[in-house]
Amino acid sequence: MKVTLQTIYDKQLDNEKLLVRTLERLDGLSDVPDRLRAVEIAQARSAWVERIAYSALVGAIISIGTIIFSSISKG
Repeated sequence: MKVTLQTIYDKQLDNEKLLVRTLERLDGLSDVPDRLRAVEIAQARSAWVERIAYSALVGAIISIGTIIFSSISKG
């Protein structure tokens, strides 16, 4: 196989185009750590809201059960 300067030049141009496309994609990914951190914080905040809501629900169910039990035991 004969390798000419034109072949080498064409391959170099292809590599440079690929490099430019890769760098463009990497520039778009530069803020990914910040976005991931924001998502993690939002998930942590929503997890606390869910825990508080479930705790309130369980407390309400227990209090309703206690009221029903006390009214049955008195009557």
